[in-house]
Amino acid sequence: MRTKYGRYSGMATLVFTAAAIVFFLLPSSLLQAGDDASTILATIGSEKITMAEFKQELNSLPPQYRQMAKDPAIQKEFLDTLVTRNLIYQEGIRRKIQDSPAVKKQLEMFRKKLVVAALLDQEVNRKIKEVSDEELKNYYDGHLKEFQQPKQVKARHILLKDEKQAEDVRQKLLKGGDFTALAKEFSTCPSKARGGDLGFFTRDQMVKEFSDVAFSLKPNEISPVVKTQFGYHIIVVDEIKEGRQQTFDEVKDKLKEKMRAERKNKYFNDYIAGLKKQMQVKTYPDLLDQK
Repeated sequence: MRTKYGRYSGMATLVFTAAAIVFFLLPSSLLQAGDDASTILATIGSEKITMAEFKQELNSLPPQYRQMAKDPAIQKEFLDTLVTRNLIYQEGIRRKIQDSPAVKKQLEMFRKKLVVAALLDQEVNRKIKEVSDEELKNYYDGHLKEFQQPKQVKARHILLKDEKQAEDVRQKLLKGGDFTALAKEFSTCPSKARGGDLGFFTRDQMVKEFSDVAFSLKPNEISPVVKTQFGYHIIVVDEIKEGRQQTFDEVKDKLKEKMRAERKNKYFNDYIAGLKKQMQVKTYPDLLDQK
């Protein structure tokens, strides 16, 4: 759907995806709460769209679309999209589309997904103990090496297939030639479009022969011709970031996400293991080879 707000078209499309059927399957008690349930934003025949339903729809969108929806104009168009979808839904019900075998099959698939999601939320997500600041600090103090930021360099290079040509280009650089222009003219690496710019990288992100030279250079120093499995390189380093220990405050949020994810994974695995003990589960993976 195209609107005068071009950036919104992707969000409008999301509302009409098959996943949007979930909205109509959820009990109203799960969607409505407090005053939002009594605030009516639109009526379509006998149907209503409440503030609670509107917020539920917004919260189901990916983060980038939720951010866009802070714009009042986008909110109005989003409401129009919900109205349009409801119109189509009601017409489908009137024509008994929901009774077709294909739709019933899809609804059953969504029903299973909803049951699974609701049960996991009840038995796993809600039972996860939040990671305390003390736990975070203890982990940080006991794993300092994990939070060491390695040395990085920001470099450019020119890659050629022929060693002699590489040396000729290097001589042009030594005589004051413009690195960016020469990279665009001669380099065979896709980075030529950026003047050979590789951005920042750590030693282990490049092949050894390349890194050994790049990490030995001073800023603006032109390297000798370097041979690697990719060809012959001429390297210049623009900036150096020395390695350092990241502080606890710098890593706290990401560490909390990591530890919570690990805790959630353990809860999940333990829960599934318990279910498997209660039920007989058999799989026949060998049959997959017969396809």
